[in-house]
Amino acid sequence: MDDLTASPASEVPFRISFSGHGGHLRLDPTPSPPSPVPDFVLPPAYPPESPSSVKEYLEDNYLNPELYIPTAANDARVWDVDWFDLARPPLEPSAPRTMLVPAWEPPFRRRPSTSVEEPQVWDPKSVQMEMSQVFDSGTGGMVPRMPGPAKDFVRGRVNSRPFRPGGLQDDAAEAAALEKAFPESARNGDWVRELMSGGPALIAPPGFPKGIDLGQLKEYNSHWKCFRDGEQVEEQPASSSNDTMDKYSVQFDDLFKISWEEDDVNIVSREDDGEHLARDEGTNDINEQKVDKLQDGSETLARDKHEVNVIGDASEAQMDLDKMLSSEVQDTRRETSGLGDDKPAQEGKDWALVVGDDGIVTNFHKLVPDMAIEYPFELDKFQKEAIYYLEKGESVFVAAHTSAGKTVVAEYAFALATKHCTRAVYTAPIKTISNQKYRDFCGKFDVGLLTGDVSIRPEATCLIMTTEISRSMLYRGADIIRDIEWVIFDEVHYVNDAERGVVWEEVIIMLPKHINIVLLSATVPNTVEFADWIGRTKQKKIRVTTTNKRPVPLEHCLFYSGEVYKVCEKDMFLTQGFREAKDAFKMKNSNKFGAKPGTKSGTPAVRSGTQGRNPDTSSKGRDQKHSKHHHTNSGAAAIQQSTSGPRRSDLIWMPLINNLLKKSLVPVVIFCFSKNRCDRSAESMFAADLTSTSDKSKIRVFCDKAFSRLKGSDRNLPQVVGIQSLLRRGIGVHHAGLLPIVKEVVEMLFCRGVIKVLFSTETFAMGVNAPARTVVFDTLRKFDGKEHRKLLPGEYIQMAGRAGRRGLDTIGTVIMMCRDEIPEESDLKNLIVGKPTRLESQFRLTYTMILHLLRVEELKVEDMLKRSFAEFHAQKDLPQKEKLLLQMLRQPTKTIECIKGEPSIEEYYDMFLEAEEHREFVTEAIMQLPTTQQFLAPGRLLVVKSKTDDDHFLGVIVKNPSSALKQYVVLVLTGDSTSSALDPNLSNQNEKGTGVSQQGYLVIPPKGKRGMEEDFFSSGRTRKSSGVINIKLPYTGDASRMGFEVRAVENKEIISICTSKIKIDQVGLLEDISKTSYTKTVQMLIKEQSDGKYPPALDPIKDLKMKEMDKVERYYAHVNLLEQMSKNKCHGCVKLKEHKLLMKEQKVYKDQLDQLKYQMSDEALQQMPQFQGRIDVLKEIHYIDSDLVVQLKGRVSCEMNSGEELITTECLFENQLEDLEPEEAVAIMSAFVFQQRNASEPSLTPKLADAKKRLYDTAIRLGQLQKRHEVPVDPEEYARDNLKFGLVEVVYEWAKGTPFADICELTDVSEGLIVRTIVRLDETCREFRNAASIMGNSALFKKMEIASNAIKRDIVFAASLYVTGI
Repeated sequence: MDDLTASPASEVPFRISFSGHGGHLRLDPTPSPPSPVPDFVLPPAYPPESPSSVKEYLEDNYLNPELYIPTAANDARVWDVDWFDLARPPLEPSAPRTMLVPAWEPPFRRRPSTSVEEPQVWDPKSVQMEMSQVFDSGTGGMVPRMPGPAKDFVRGRVNSRPFRPGGLQDDAAEAAALEKAFPESARNGDWVRELMSGGPALIAPPGFPKGIDLGQLKEYNSHWKCFRDGEQVEEQPASSSNDTMDKYSVQFDDLFKISWEEDDVNIVSREDDGEHLARDEGTNDINEQKVDKLQDGSETLARDKHEVNVIGDASEAQMDLDKMLSSEVQDTRRETSGLGDDKPAQEGKDWALVVGDDGIVTNFHKLVPDMAIEYPFELDKFQKEAIYYLEKGESVFVAAHTSAGKTVVAEYAFALATKHCTRAVYTAPIKTISNQKYRDFCGKFDVGLLTGDVSIRPEATCLIMTTEISRSMLYRGADIIRDIEWVIFDEVHYVNDAERGVVWEEVIIMLPKHINIVLLSATVPNTVEFADWIGRTKQKKIRVTTTNKRPVPLEHCLFYSGEVYKVCEKDMFLTQGFREAKDAFKMKNSNKFGAKPGTKSGTPAVRSGTQGRNPDTSSKGRDQKHSKHHHTNSGAAAIQQSTSGPRRSDLIWMPLINNLLKKSLVPVVIFCFSKNRCDRSAESMFAADLTSTSDKSKIRVFCDKAFSRLKGSDRNLPQVVGIQSLLRRGIGVHHAGLLPIVKEVVEMLFCRGVIKVLFSTETFAMGVNAPARTVVFDTLRKFDGKEHRKLLPGEYIQMAGRAGRRGLDTIGTVIMMCRDEIPEESDLKNLIVGKPTRLESQFRLTYTMILHLLRVEELKVEDMLKRSFAEFHAQKDLPQKEKLLLQMLRQPTKTIECIKGEPSIEEYYDMFLEAEEHREFVTEAIMQLPTTQQFLAPGRLLVVKSKTDDDHFLGVIVKNPSSALKQYVVLVLTGDSTSSALDPNLSNQNEKGTGVSQQGYLVIPPKGKRGMEEDFFSSGRTRKSSGVINIKLPYTGDASRMGFEVRAVENKEIISICTSKIKIDQVGLLEDISKTSYTKTVQMLIKEQSDGKYPPALDPIKDLKMKEMDKVERYYAHVNLLEQMSKNKCHGCVKLKEHKLLMKEQKVYKDQLDQLKYQMSDEALQQMPQFQGRIDVLKEIHYIDSDLVVQLKGRVSCEMNSGEELITTECLFENQLEDLEPEEAVAIMSAFVFQQRNASEPSLTPKLADAKKRLYDTAIRLGQLQKRHEVPVDPEEYARDNLKFGLVEVVYEWAKGTPFADICELTDVSEGLIVRTIVRLDETCREFRNAASIMGNSALFKKMEIASNAIKRDIVFAASLYVTGI
């Protein structure tokens, strides 16, 4: 190689070169000596690749989407960050919507290829199908649809299609899916014969014009062994085409499936020896399926053999096959009896399975060797059982007392979701629980929080949300549901809530098939029933594990006159303690008032002047509002506290607190069922100081940190300043009237143990997991929004369960305050050791639910009603009703053979029934006439109906009704001489010219023929009847060869009152029981019934002066029916009675059949009439059309969740907010979310007053519309309940920028409720904004944005301490 000559550039002290993959220019100093490498350095085409570099490249470009986070530099105000909206994932090709699927056909239907080269080769056809059709299982799971936009991943959107609810049965869809996955030709066994016999193989894949020819399939040399009567009769080659093979053809898919299931049984039995219960149930289910499949195979074969008769004697071949299959069935049943246990077969039909296997607890670590999360303590029995079934992927229902450790089960579901790379959702009934659980789980799992006003890390693996949010996600088809494995329902007993209980049922029904359920509840009596409903609804087993063991046992005491009396310990009521308290009460009242010792316990001898006043009512005029409930308290009631005014009642707290401090029974939670009562009780302890110097320092530091996030004016609010003063002395208050940040400060300080006494309402027991040493009940009565009533056992147990801290206390103490009276022993027993409240359905139809369901074809509103807990028992009995219906349809009906030609008994019997209906109506009317009763005296002849209603007899009144027996005592003839025809005196009346109009009615003789009543029941006896009946009714006998009966007769059994009277011996008939008296009476009745004809009767209109128009019309209708019956050829027939009985049987049979069909139909659903009325309402206001298709107004209504959907939607479409400013609009919208009924009247501007009137008129119009369509709604009450204008002025001033302290002066509503209303109002603004987007109203959209920003400030939207920490 020649030496390189130096270039002129080499003399320059630097050089220019290209470097890097981008080809950037670079200045480098000239090397010395000059380098032989050229100045232009080419970069490598690709960097060297390694597994780590490829992985890094994929993660950076595809798995980690770029997030654009706004900063203060480019966005002045940022309230929330929507991570999914800001995500910028790389664009990817969309998934295909169609695919090619081969259409398989059986060999005998295949058409040879038209190809000249290979005419015998089958050329399969390929069919283009939608992806949704291919992947739709048809039996549940997720609705196959393309994912929506990323911004709607969590919340969904109203246009998205909801996922298919689990457990939804659709026979047509299942059949279509089965045919799609396995065509009939692929399930009949021909493919087995084709495979074993050899032949041409498929060449071209679906969609390809050409393929690879691999030659013919090789024949498999095998033989069929044919059996008859258990013995081998012949052997044929597998490739034989002999037609005799057909008679032994069997469903191959059934045989293979049975074999597969038998293998599964063996595998399960080997894997899980410790789980006897689950193994036995699985075996029972599998063997039942084996028998069913063989029987189905027999039926299919019989049908096929009937259609295709290949051989000559098909019946003989069928008989042989039936014997073979029946033998197989018997063997299978023997296997079932050997594998299964002795449990009844009915248990396999139960969906709720109560766990009680000690083997799970004993071998827990062997059964669950690799736990998803380890616990530093030993798990309880119910926790181990629940975790074991969670590991198996089954749903569980855990029922345990408060503080028993149910949260451990929820934590394990979170851990499993994290381990499986899926998601879990924790739903809570109230926002406070959601915030607290977020704080508890935040350090353990990847947790997000979703509530109405907060959205934190919605992309997290474990999401905590309110139940309303989860319902909205299901209805709006959020794509996040695809990833959810577990849904945890906490506080399931909240389903009893009248207002919000329906949300739980909706969510459970709407959950897709792939989601498992974890239910956590307090102990309830019908746990298994509720779990059975869930399992039957979702078509999956629910494992129920319960425990009645409390981690800390409770003792229940009464506090009276400064002393504590123990009345219950270890769930045993102590009568001795109750008697001591009662004796102390008697002694105190006896000494004070001088009452006698015999005064009834529970009732004070003398009450003070404030008797009946309820201490829990506020001083702002509410005492008078509910005064009607106060005076109902008696000594038998529970406890009516505070009878001497609040000052006297509050003085009792210091003796109690001092008593608890001496016994080290603090901290204590005192439950007062009134916000005002809590505040007054705390203020009454102004001289108490229960904290040490170190506790005061901790409280002061904590409060300073917590309230430092408030601005200056908000820190000086009276409530904030006042609560700090109480907290420093160890006293706390907790109720809904407090500001949210104040409530959280109280909760956190109580959990830290520095608050010694906490006055709280019931919400503390529901929403806060903060146990105490002692729980005190200020009263055992509460106001539930409608009336003052006693506490229910479930409510008492829920609150009393807060007593006793696990790991700190050996026993928890519950004290009930007794001021002026002691409750009854029975009331205390029922409250303390009684059964908790059962879980009851609160399901009700709402317009939002109907509109959401009308958008989904798979789920109808009727399906939702059927699956509700209210319809559980009716739907559970449907299989039995179906069997009964089939049995009734199989029953042969008796035919009526008429001897006079064409039968007309049906027409005659219908007229007879209608005539009887008219007769009973007119008879009852006549019996009420004042002139009738004076003639119904002893001795009057009557015609009465027989007990079987198919005959009537002549009788005589023996005794009138009395206080002891309110019926007539009548002696009737029952012998052969009485006629058995329908109207025995019809011919007699016709002969006398009175006509058939007199038949069957009460008759009174004319005035001239009336005798004195005393003449007709004198018997020659001097002793007067005492009215005593010494015979047992009915009393039967015979006299003068005629049977008689003495019985009590109702008014409706009296057919007519005759004109005749006879003399009777009342004493001999009823008191002395004289045979002679009975004989004389029977002989006189026989004489009156000459020639088998009854005595005549009077006309009700002419003689009884019946004048009412409707009764007269019914009378003439009856007369016309009798005339038509007399003209019918059946009248007077010798077989009339027999045919009437047959018609009666057929009538009963038909009625039972119709009733059974009705009970099985959708019309029998409880809320079906209301549903029809609501549908008519939606049609009239154009939310849906005549075909039930949701229109624009219906779509907008689906967005409305905060207020009443109809009122809010009509408000939008009537443009009622158009002429209002944003501040005025949001003020008038507060009427949708404000909940307090009685608030001070606001002072409104003229524009707000007009807007209020327009909105109220709209509500009245909608209420009248619903009432017109028979929806149970009162227009005035409907408007009052859904529109409350108490905070319109407050919200208006707040939106204009008025400080919070100033707006609190405008109303008597508590600060906490004001904050809650404004926070909910922000959610309403968001809903109105979404509705405006659907409507295309840009002005309203902008107005709602301005209004939302105007109210979103300061203390109202201060971040939760649970979320942000402190």
